[in-house]
Amino acid sequence: MVNVTMDQIIAFRNSGDAFRSQALPLKVAYKLNKLKKVVEVEGEFYSSKFQEIVDKYAKKDDDGNVVFSEDGNQIMIQDGKIEECNEALEDLQKLTVEVDNFNLSIDDFGDNIECAPEDLEALMPFLD
Repeated sequence: MVNVTMDQIIAFRNSGDAFRSQALPLKVAYKLNKLKKVVEVEGEFYSSKFQEIVDKYAKKDDDGNVVFSEDGNQIMIQDGKIEECNEALEDLQKLTVEVDNFNLSIDDFGDNIECAPEDLEALMPFLD
């Protein structure tokens, strides 16, 4: 087993398809597929808890809809609740979960695999 934080899980989930078009050794493809399934389950938990935080702290219009910034990129937080909301989000992101260690190493991928640095960074917590 390996301990990872929720933000590491989400980073891997967001870049998890980076190797989809790569021709990988069968064992590596199998391990990545299993890891992706575990990450999806944990990611669903994260999404659910994130939505609870949004429901609790977001400003809402008269119809009960979440209010966004003018550019539409940020959820507006209730006055006086920003610090409390940030703490709740940080607690969620830093939550440590235990996942199976699939014994992946960088050497398993071989020399012909190309990978963007941010995708490698997301994979690092799951490598031996």
